Amino acid sequence: MIVPTVTPSLAVRLLGSLREAGGDFETIVVDNGTGAAALDRAPAELDGASVLRLDRNLGYGRAVNRAFTLAQGDAIVLLNDDSVVDPGYVERITAALDPASGVVMAAGVMRDAGAPGLIETAGIELDRTLLAYDYLNGEPLGVLDGPVADPIGPSGASAAFDREAFHDAGGFDEALFAYLEDVDLVLRLRRAGGRCGLATGARGLHQHSATLGPGSARKDYLAGYGRGYLLRKWGVLSPRRMPAVLVRELGQALVQAGMDRNLGPIRGRVNGLRAGRPAEDYPPPEVLGDPPSLGSAVRRRWRRRARLRRRDD
Repeated sequence: MIVPTVTPSLAVRLLGSLREAGGDFETIVVDNGTGAAALDRAPAELDGASVLRLDRNLGYGRAVNRAFTLAQGDAIVLLNDDSVVDPGYVERITAALDPASGVVMAAGVMRDAGAPGLIETAGIELDRTLLAYDYLNGEPLGVLDGPVADPIGPSGASAAFDREAFHDAGGFDEALFAYLEDVDLVLRLRRAGGRCGLATGARGLHQHSATLGPGSARKDYLAGYGRGYLLRKWGVLSPRRMPAVLVRELGQALVQAGMDRNLGPIRGRVNGLRAGRPAEDYPPPEVLGDPPSLGSAVRRRWRRRARLRRRDD
């Protein structure tokens, strides 16, 4: 288990829920530069917990990669610090892994803290421009009682990876400070033939954007940067696709900037596009699976934003 944190009080709360959830597993809390004394309590909060102290905030991907070099298990489980988990979480999400059959990723199910009867994320899905959406976002938990397709990959908020597959893929791209590093890793794992299993019984509660805050300029910038970076890295901006993608990205960035009253979405995309270098071929159909339509994906995203705003008002 690896838990990067810049909010130690939330990390301590998560450790408490992991203790109550039960199980025998190693946990590495990565203190991303806070130096907070509160994390000294980690071993007392959870058996098998230790703290990796970093001198400064290196970002999510680098923090996970550093902890990965120390971790001993065959499976790597990732959780955001603004989460709590239900009983049996770790055992259930790792049980969904089956490297022998190609299942090298597993996605847990996080409920919406503002509406616990609804799913916040059960992994990720991607459209044809590699824009990511939370799988099953806004659906009632009851949908899990029936047959549900597996997502394309797990969200970094609730994920498990086979250790060898994570290593062979090179871990997270450290050029991404935070946001969308999970998308990039999922694409590389799927290109190598890996698949994701949905661990419907591995559940928890996620306090969306508790770290940076929904609509914050910092979050908007980092998310925008990741979006611009991936557009360049994964060859989305081909001559055929570029006009439509750029018009759409500009429109989305302008709307988000207006809603959140900051220029982070625009500045982030511009700087991400400048920093990104074409390094990967555009994913073939077997990697992308069956992408959602633009209309359905956009409607779900804006319904989520509206729900979050109502919750925070």
